[in-house]
Amino acid sequence: MSASEAVGAVLRRLPEGATLWVRGLGRSLWPLLRSGDSVQVLRCGAEAVAPGDLAVLLRADGGLTAHLVTATSPVRTASLLGREDPSAELLGRVIRVRTRGREWPVPERARPLLRAAQRLGTLAFRSPALRGARRLALAWATSSSTRRGRARWLGALTVRPLRPGEEELLLVFAGHHLPGAVAELRAGLAAGAAGLVVGAFDARGRLRGFAFAREEAAGRARVRWRAVAPVAHGLGVDASLLRVLAREAEARGWALLAAPSPLHRPPG
Repeated sequence: MSASEAVGAVLRRLPEGATLWVRGLGRSLWPLLRSGDSVQVLRCGAEAVAPGDLAVLLRADGGLTAHLVTATSPVRTASLLGREDPSAELLGRVIRVRTRGREWPVPERARPLLRAAQRLGTLAFRSPALRGARRLALAWATSSSTRRGRARWLGALTVRPLRPGEEELLLVFAGHHLPGAVAELRAGLAAGAAGLVVGAFDARGRLRGFAFAREEAAGRARVRWRAVAPVAHGLGVDASLLRVLAREAEARGWALLAAPSPLHRPPG
């Protein structure tokens, strides 16, 4: 069971009215909530939420996510960009947020503002003109002309194998940048699984890229997934990931086979 599934199980068992702090709920509410942020969840049912509330949901795959309530009777939720997940189970609503060392309440009077932000986000995501402008802005932000500034902002990057307790950090990053890899990564990180992950961390300890290899036959492993965050594009992160991955695979007695191309995907 992953850490996310374990927290979901604990939330389900809590009586209504109880609260629990939860860290890392994906990027569906980016930039309102970011990877690594913590939220205090009030365990409640559908009758205790209203449009504009931040809801914590248990997905069909067992993971947790945070969405904005868009309607009630029945409850409907969506990301800030309008993506819905009708199969998710409501566990509670967010009443406080902890980010960058600060803690903020999420009062009921904020509901209209949050609902308006979600409508604007959905409009921007669905508008071809705005999406085109967003792609152009991202292309410029990750171009060679911004490389030096991005390198200074990230600081020294460290590429190393993931440590115990960092699995959820990887799954959150993959859910944002490479959603198709999440199920295989979760299986590859399970106890006894023949999976190997290395990550690239910036000076603040934030994950900016990863590479995952899995043993496919005795003494042979293949790179299954790898991704680099757009902000780290062009900084040599991908080459460093493969170099460290090959070194760690050799230490395990594996011959590393060809790798897929890295993916760079913007938030949302």
